[in-house]
Amino acid sequence: MPPFKDCLDAGAFTFMMAHNELNGVPCHGSKYLMTDVLRKQWKFNGFVVSDWMDVERMHDYHRIVPTVNEAYQLSVAAGLDMHMHGPGFAESIVAAVKAKKLSAKRIDQAVSKILEAKFKLGLFENPYINEDEVAEKIFTPEHQQTALEMARKSIVLLKNDNQLLPLDKSKKQKIFVTGPNADNQTILGDWALRQPEANTTTIIQGLRKVAPEAEFEFYPFNWNLRKMKPEQVEEAKKQAERCDLAIVVVGENSMRYYWNDKTCGENSDRYDISLYGLQQELVEALHATGIPVVVVLVNGRPLSTEWIADNIPAVIEAWEPGSLGGRAVAEIIFGDVNPEGKLPITIPRHAGQIQTYYNYKFTSKWFKYATGKSTPLYEFGYGLSYTTFDISPIRLSATEMKLNERIKASVEVTNTGDVAGSEVVQLYVRDLYSSVVRPVKELKAYQKVYLKPGEKKTVTFEITEKELMFYNINMQYVAEPGDFQLMIGNSSGDRDLQKVVFKLL
Repeated sequence: MPPFKDCLDAGAFTFMMAHNELNGVPCHGSKYLMTDVLRKQWKFNGFVVSDWMDVERMHDYHRIVPTVNEAYQLSVAAGLDMHMHGPGFAESIVAAVKAKKLSAKRIDQAVSKILEAKFKLGLFENPYINEDEVAEKIFTPEHQQTALEMARKSIVLLKNDNQLLPLDKSKKQKIFVTGPNADNQTILGDWALRQPEANTTTIIQGLRKVAPEAEFEFYPFNWNLRKMKPEQVEEAKKQAERCDLAIVVVGENSMRYYWNDKTCGENSDRYDISLYGLQQELVEALHATGIPVVVVLVNGRPLSTEWIADNIPAVIEAWEPGSLGGRAVAEIIFGDVNPEGKLPITIPRHAGQIQTYYNYKFTSKWFKYATGKSTPLYEFGYGLSYTTFDISPIRLSATEMKLNERIKASVEVTNTGDVAGSEVVQLYVRDLYSSVVRPVKELKAYQKVYLKPGEKKTVTFEITEKELMFYNINMQYVAEPGDFQLMIGNSSGDRDLQKVVFKLL
């Protein structure tokens, strides 16, 4: 809940309820969440909206009320202000007010906040747009630059043995490029309309644009992972054998307009998280040629790519990097951009290890797996750079603090490599002894620092009682006296963290 409270404190005016139920109560019918916590405890002063038809689903999916009209009444009485979908909703609410099943005062409260949002957005003064101006105001050069910067900063370098990357543009070599995600709009991810080709830069297009002097040989695969054929894999291998290096772009397909064929995105769960289709076979075939292989992952969920992590020298997690994603990937491959992304999730080795996350409780990892490794494939917060960084031991301004006081924790960060780059310095906290079981670590803050080769900067975090608080057995948000461990480093992995203990009095 703390991230949602932070959004409220930052000025969020709208909250959407979740599909699921909490403790047996569908979130769309939860007075506890919408009224008791959100409005009364957190002092939220905006409006609450449904997620599509989840109000109706209290009737036909959750089955806690026998009619849709009762679902509407329950949801509004609990605190819902707006139905996203809507047909039949307004008429039912009017009838409920006339039948005195809902109060007019409750409806006034809901409507007033929706109207307030419209006032804040200027929709009463300017309710319409000029359609002739859309092309001038959408996907502008400024928008495109923002999209490119977002892609550059979010791509994560997962592996780079023997500094295979970045590739040298001046080195004469033939580069083989292939894979089902190398030349299509999977880079846009889910909830994206099919775009004109001019609005996207695919990965092969980005490579050719960023390194026009390089010699590329491209073998195309169909975007549909379900239609990969063994003979295509064999042909790709034959072509790769004539080249000096291979870049293979694999992952998933979230393209919404191919609903029956997509493997990722909304409503597209899978029973395993390995590479779908013949993608693994493709990567292994290219590896078998003996030439260096760079794997680029384009995907909207973590994938279990343990074989790739063990055998392929360079791996890039591109996610679904957007309209200019192909250019951003190419810039990182050729060193125009130094990667600086960090993993916002823990990546498991296998679907059986899917309950792997950094902020676990000790007893959930008490025993190791009887087969295979128990560690994650890649840890939360992890990500490589083309340079290296050193983080010093932690210096504290004090070893004890009282409530309403603060202490400072500082580290020296040094660029020990040969190129400029950015490092994300992360602060984690562990409550060593508490009245309820707490995670082994929780991310509380982070800072990005840019350093030239040999440059050193001090990064300082302030720790207040807020960073130490949690919900106790009585659901009170408190900080309990005792010892706390601070951890600062460049990932959540213990090997990457400096540690120190202080006391809250």
